[in-house]
Amino acid sequence: MMNNNLDVNKISAEVITDLAKTTAQTLYQKVRDYVTDIQKKEEIDFGYAYENYLKYAKTTHEKMKTLLYRHAAKDIYSFYECVGLNRNEDIIDTADINNVLEIGNKIIVTGTGGSGKSVMMKHFFLNILETTHYVPVLIELRGLNEYDEKGINLEEYIYEVMGTLKFKIERKYFEYSLETGCYVILLDGFDEVKNEISNSVTNQIVAMSKKYPENHYILSSRPLEEFMGWNQFEELHAMPLSKEQALSLINKIEYDQIIKDKFYKELDEYLYEKYETFASNPLLLTIMLLTFESRASIPDKLNDFFEQAFTTLFHTHDATKGGYKRDIRSKLGYEDFKAVFSYFCFKSFFNSDYKFSENKALEYIGAAKQKRIIDTYFNSMDYLKDLTNSVCMLIHEGLEFRFSHRSFQEYFAALYTVQLSDSQQKRFLKLWLQDNSYRSTSNYLDMLYELQPLRFVKNIISPAIRELQEKFKKNNESEEWLIGYLYEDVGIRKYTNGEKRCAVTIKNFYYHDMIIRACSISELYNNSKQERMQRNKVREEKLIKILEEEYHASKPVRFEDIIRRGYTKEMLEALYWVIERYKFAVNYVDMVDKDPLAKKKRFSSMLEEL
Repeated sequence: MMNNNLDVNKISAEVITDLAKTTAQTLYQKVRDYVTDIQKKEEIDFGYAYENYLKYAKTTHEKMKTLLYRHAAKDIYSFYECVGLNRNEDIIDTADINNVLEIGNKIIVTGTGGSGKSVMMKHFFLNILETTHYVPVLIELRGLNEYDEKGINLEEYIYEVMGTLKFKIERKYFEYSLETGCYVILLDGFDEVKNEISNSVTNQIVAMSKKYPENHYILSSRPLEEFMGWNQFEELHAMPLSKEQALSLINKIEYDQIIKDKFYKELDEYLYEKYETFASNPLLLTIMLLTFESRASIPDKLNDFFEQAFTTLFHTHDATKGGYKRDIRSKLGYEDFKAVFSYFCFKSFFNSDYKFSENKALEYIGAAKQKRIIDTYFNSMDYLKDLTNSVCMLIHEGLEFRFSHRSFQEYFAALYTVQLSDSQQKRFLKLWLQDNSYRSTSNYLDMLYELQPLRFVKNIISPAIRELQEKFKKNNESEEWLIGYLYEDVGIRKYTNGEKRCAVTIKNFYYHDMIIRACSISELYNNSKQERMQRNKVREEKLIKILEEEYHASKPVRFEDIIRRGYTKEMLEALYWVIERYKFAVNYVDMVDKDPLAKKKRFSSMLEEL
């Protein structure tokens, strides 16, 4: 059970001062090894630098705005529940950061949209201050999106971010301090890094963790298969809220007390069990509460969930404000307002803009007006204020706006995509998936599939599988070629229970993801999943033994090297699941591409099919 009796106010000024002094002394001793004439005064200056930084960073990270608290930032512990981290079936209690730090120096924390990863990273920052001798540094990686690939320098960026938080020491001394291992560097939102710079950012993170190995590095992201290639990092998965935690969260948050009490009672009695997928996710649980009063029923699909939330936020009163009815300043009706917002989300999503200035927000609204998404005239500034104050889709912090949650952006971007013709969808989405070093980091494609299942398969999955099928035929249907075309290499993934499995590094994310999506939709594939997993485990044993004995399993081995040494048969046997998945995908699109109406000659027969 997670311990949630946390209080940020326990972090007293004395705690910060003591940590600053300890860090300053460590740095002073390190600097003396490099600079013989350094004065004792520098140690005092270092102490002030760290103390000022820690105090200011604490005030920055201990509060934030959310979908519910959009007018004033709230203490994160007034709405945060410490969920556990899954480490190969072992559950790590995150209420104490030391439980995470003792696992290792390089950790990846993954979780789905709305699971509370960013709030968890703020909790880690505060808990490090309270319970360890390390200096925490929290970096939002999306800030690197402002740089081009060649201009990215992670070490410089961290120094600049700390500088904005009143950390004032010379750059060379900061570099010395990194060598002392006194930091826990929290890198939040890797999945929000633009695709075109993601490889550079990956290389920078890995290089920095090797250059300064004594520090701790904790990265948060939505799940990415490319993390299998981060061999020095261990991936932990954020757990869903338990029923007890879901009830505790509802009990904590500020809301209309009558509605909250009724919702709490029904959540306890049956709602959690009936809708556990939603009720165990902090964001979706909040939306359940928001829509509870006006709902006819709770939707079963994620898309319907966000649609209902938007409808509720557009039409109803502010439940935290005692029944105050909000006006829509732009005077737009529901459908027109939604149409403009869908275009706003579509454009910003595909530009990888999750956070933007007022001018950028107005630029997106202006683009919708120029494209004549609706015929009704409206004032752009009024519309932006509606998004922020009335409908609560955006949160305004300082000089920037951000989505109250990225999942809203993804849903409405998908909603606009549905309006595109089949030919537009095929061409546009293929260019996006192929040309931007595509990584499956968002719910966008899942939501698009929910909105238009058959069109999704025909416009997105089928063209990719057909294209791969042609390439496969041109290469004499060589299984070696297919494996090498989709994946880079193969290594060994070791689990804490002692189990060993083969792990590949993805080379072609586009085709890989389309195969996975085709298989996940196929009932035939899913019905035989357990049987195949057990069979594949047995098939991998010979290759795992070769990798351990011949290559000492220190890092993944490229396929060419395995083939050159004469182990092609063992490689093909161990990785036969690649061929199996491909065949399932081809069979599935064959089935979908058959038009049942093409052979119908009578109107009554066609009507029956339709």
